[in-house]
Amino acid sequence: MKKKLILASLVLGTGAGAACAQSSVTLYGILDAGIGYSNNQAVTVTPGAAGRPAMLVNHSKLGFVSGSTFADRWGLKGVEDLGGGYRAVFTLENGFNIGTGAFASAGTMFNRQAFVGLGNTRYGTLTFGRQYDPLVDLVEPLGPTRFLNGIAAHPGDLDDFDNSLRISNSVKYTSPVMGGFTIEALYGFGGQPGSMHDKSTYGIGAAYARGPLAGSVAYYRADNSKTGPDDVTNGTWVGSSDSIFNSSINAGFASAETLQIIGTAWNYVIGPVTLGLNYSNVQYRPGPFSLFHRNQKFNTGGAVASWQVTSTLALATAYAYSRGSSVDGSSSPPQYNQISVAAFKNLSKRTILFLVGGYQHASGRTLDAFGNVVYATASVGDASNGGGSSASNSQVVVRAGIRHHF
Repeated sequence: MKKKLILASLVLGTGAGAACAQSSVTLYGILDAGIGYSNNQAVTVTPGAAGRPAMLVNHSKLGFVSGSTFADRWGLKGVEDLGGGYRAVFTLENGFNIGTGAFASAGTMFNRQAFVGLGNTRYGTLTFGRQYDPLVDLVEPLGPTRFLNGIAAHPGDLDDFDNSLRISNSVKYTSPVMGGFTIEALYGFGGQPGSMHDKSTYGIGAAYARGPLAGSVAYYRADNSKTGPDDVTNGTWVGSSDSIFNSSINAGFASAETLQIIGTAWNYVIGPVTLGLNYSNVQYRPGPFSLFHRNQKFNTGGAVASWQVTSTLALATAYAYSRGSSVDGSSSPPQYNQISVAAFKNLSKRTILFLVGGYQHASGRTLDAFGNVVYATASVGDASNGGGSSASNSQVVVRAGIRHHF
């Protein structure tokens, strides 16, 4: 249950009369901690470089995990009723590691969200700041992570189905619900003198929900234009959108000039059972200073099933298959098969025990972070980003713990 703190009741007087408006701020957050196990986690023996892939060995890992199912966070949401159907809104949200207390992003206070805007019950809401895109707002709530969290994100979360991306310096419009439909559009300013395109981000999406059926589709495109070799550091991403290249699935494409994602997800509810299908197409296009030289595409299809066994127990499973294009025109394309399972036990409306697990098998060839052609290796969902095998074509991840919402 969210705790609402009433901050003030402001009475604004004018010669013509007085108007009253009320402000409120909601403090909210998620605390998620547990124990996790993964096999085949890579340890670097010899660092890699262009023309020389890293030498890696595999080790299993058992230890404390912060944010096993939901990333730890705290935030403030504010609203002020301005009258006439208008309201001012804001959100400030910070991510952190509950095991160490450290910021999720060093040196950034509100790394997850920071925006302010104006809403109207009839015309919709316009917000400005650091925000999520239509993929996250409209497609993710119907995708596999809704039921199983990050363990079931498509391999490497390469399509942003698990809230990996935020867009800085952005403006976003969200429509009111009209006949079951909602639309959303976003533009992130690149901030480059002389260009509205360089390093910009834009997206648009629509969602529908009525009765047992719900569905959504969204388009996302981010620019990463480089002005010269000095604008590239080890193939990094420098656009207005966050980077989404922290797994062995797509680390080799961080120097892409453009990233494009099309995603859709659909759910159908039959009593206590929810069935879902989802699909995404991801494209990385190289520029003159990229570390790869061919357009790369990933197509991912998935299915999910969730069963609300009792009012306090839910079970879910998901499958995803992802296939990329050949990275050099002759090598076998990278492919990833993944299956995930989860169980959630509600101790109260705010406290949940969880047990989640996932398995992934990889095949084919891909690129490493230095542009070398290497064997594809496994990295389960979004859970193993930064901790994938990178030295094996399979990986198992299991996590158990407790999550509290406030």
